Amino acid sequence: GEPAQDWSLRCSADGGQALQVKVMTYNLFWWNLFGRRGGNGGSAGRLIAGNSQPQKFDIMAFQECEGVSWVLGDAGLMGEYAALTGPHALCIAYLRSSWNLLADSSQNVAEDRADEWYGTRAAMWVRMQHTQTGQVVFFINHHGPLPVHSGGRCGGEATAFNILELIAQQAREGDVVMLTGDFNAGPDSETVRSLSQRMHKVYTGNSFGGVDHVLSS
Repeated sequence: GEPAQDWSLRCSADGGQALQVKVMTYNLFWWNLFGRRGGNGGSAGRLIAGNSQPQKFDIMAFQECEGVSWVLGDAGLMGEYAALTGPHALCIAYLRSSWNLLADSSQNVAEDRADEWYGTRAAMWVRMQHTQTGQVVFFINHHGPLPVHSGGRCGGEATAFNILELIAQQAREGDVVMLTGDFNAGPDSETVRSLSQRMHKVYTGNSFGGVDHVLSS
């Protein structure tokens, strides 16, 4: 259902210990990069490795990922990261030395529209505790419905509200909430506008009209 008008995940600093979290979202287009091109000589892994310095990624979210171990192996990071595989080719990897996994699951939050239907779309989530500060992060990886910018079968507002409802049900008070992925929805879409009313939009990419986003509480 629709959240209350004044319900928001936006919050300000409370004076506690600051925690910087480096995240990545990456749609691997597996059918092309790995299916047709055999991994293209490990190009995805090299790209990840090249952007892992000087600070390593804390959490990486992958869409269209049918073998996260292959990608981490190509990056030379297999031993440093724990990997989780969710539904609909969603994967999450996190830095073992900095995070302890508390819980993880997934839930369908949208469905493609009939004119470009591949199926339902999920939000995969993890709750993790930072080993040094004790701060808990609730992190969501989402691959949005088609057609692009439509919000899918039920529209962008419904997709956004389903994600917010998931957060309300599964995150706990005090969690830092982070939402990322290939939303298949640009910055002016109903999906992203609805989410941005209740979360801080941290980053929007450039590909396909800006469909990749990072939002946070």
